[in-house]
Amino acid sequence: MEFLQRRRWQSRSAASLALAGALVFAEVTAAHAGPQHHGTDPSSTGCNANASLISTRSLETQTGVSGQRVEVYYSHSCQTNWIRVTGNPAGGATVKNIRTQNGVALPTEVDYGTGSSYSMQVYAPGSTCIEYQAALKYPDGRHYAEAYDPSRSWILVC
Repeated sequence: MEFLQRRRWQSRSAASLALAGALVFAEVTAAHAGPQHHGTDPSSTGCNANASLISTRSLETQTGVSGQRVEVYYSHSCQTNWIRVTGNPAGGATVKNIRTQNGVALPTEVDYGTGSSYSMQVYAPGSTCIEYQAALKYPDGRHYAEAYDPSRSWILVC
């Protein structure tokens, strides 16, 4: 009987140590900055845990401001940027592009519906500038609103 109790205790101890080791490893993995975060989800990597909002811009319709905006975030621990579009009242596609200023880009991302939408992240350490495009569409594909800069086709954030 004493032997079985000791074996159960050893099994539980081993399982507890394995779980603790896995948790420590997960924490360390999420905290290391590097290009391995390029093209990944800021939420699932933990990069959003200490992110800062560094820029906002209104989305404009042909008749004025739509009330929605693009937010640009920077993760200090992962050294990445991503954008979040705060909704699409037109209910169609939210189209997003993001890249570093030197042209390291992610594929175009499209989400559907009226909710907020965010992009995958680009690795942009330190003062690396990023550029983005964001547009909202109606369900039938017609243009509704976009982040607009009359002097360039991409919005620059440094």
